[in-house]
Amino acid sequence: MLPWIIIAILIYIIYLLITKYEKKISNLRKLIELNREQIQENTENIKINKDEIFENKSNITKNKKALELNQSALEHLK
Repeated sequence: MLPWIIIAILIYIIYLLITKYEKKISNLRKLIELNREQIQENTENIKINKDEIFENKSNITKNKKALELNQSALEHLK
């Protein structure tokens, strides 16, 4: 009779461990999916920022030329 009680207790412990493991796996899957969504969102933001950086670069170049023209005009006025 004692071996059957030990076997039943071991089966119950294994059941608890498996259930606990499955819950952890489920939580990890949810976290992985959230990370995938965040990665996709960040990728889109990177593309948007890249375009904005390119626009700002061209605006900086235009402003630099305008400043150089203003500097040369000030030099001529002196």
